[in-house]
Amino acid sequence: MTLYPPGKILVPSDLGATSESALGFARLFHEKYGSSVHVLHAQHFELPPYFSSSQLEALRRELKRSGKAAVEHVQQASEAVLGVRPEVTVVEDTPVEAILKMSGRGDYGLIIMGTHGRRGARRAWLGSVAEGVLRQSRIPVLAVRQPPSSRPFQHILCPVNLTAVGESALEYAAEIAKSAESRLTVLHAIEKGEKSLNCPLVGEQIKEHCKVEEVTSRGGAASVILEASNHLKPDLIVMGAEQKSALMGELFSSTTATVMQLAEAPLLIVPKSVRVSAL
Repeated sequence: MTLYPPGKILVPSDLGATSESALGFARLFHEKYGSSVHVLHAQHFELPPYFSSSQLEALRRELKRSGKAAVEHVQQASEAVLGVRPEVTVVEDTPVEAILKMSGRGDYGLIIMGTHGRRGARRAWLGSVAEGVLRQSRIPVLAVRQPPSSRPFQHILCPVNLTAVGESALEYAAEIAKSAESRLTVLHAIEKGEKSLNCPLVGEQIKEHCKVEEVTSRGGAASVILEASNHLKPDLIVMGAEQKSALMGELFSSTTATVMQLAEAPLLIVPKSVRVSAL
């Protein structure tokens, strides 16, 4: 069971502007809930195949020296944003692998990471590292590209379907809404060939603790979610990590992948295995 608010947060940092945005969100969690913050920096070098053993040994010694300097540098840069001195780890690994390994070893409740914008015809903004983590993480991941406002998460959009994945996302979104005293819009897409629902999207227990609006709309799920996001301008989108099996492993459904690529609001992906404390 994963509780909200998270007691421990992992923040991957590449020392760029979007990492500062992620640290800004982490600071809010620390100040409001006392969450501890662990900053991870991954540095990866592709070694030429012709390196001799003596050259490799010299490089290992240099990496060890530079690693100590990197820890101090990351610590100072992170402390400037967080306002407290965080735990810092610097590893030699690819960023996605480093993040997944670290998050799997600790009792982390949330990953907060910045993602680089890509300006294009379709306004896709998730970078390859963020996408890799979002697709494989077993704990919730919050992907951001701008620093938080003074009152973040005041309006949360949570697209749901009638599955365990959708239920996990709704429970998590409701916990955020309850804690932040924010408005929660729960959205369901009625796709072609489907009948209208004859049951509420949200149970009474959630309604007792949150300001909830239920919205249904006909159309493809991804289109309905993106249209709602463009119209409502939520501060946060919370979605379940809906996956399907494939020959090469697990892939996100087309709906999840499309929203990941095109949504402009901060995006929080909740894996299907995550359950939060009941309201």
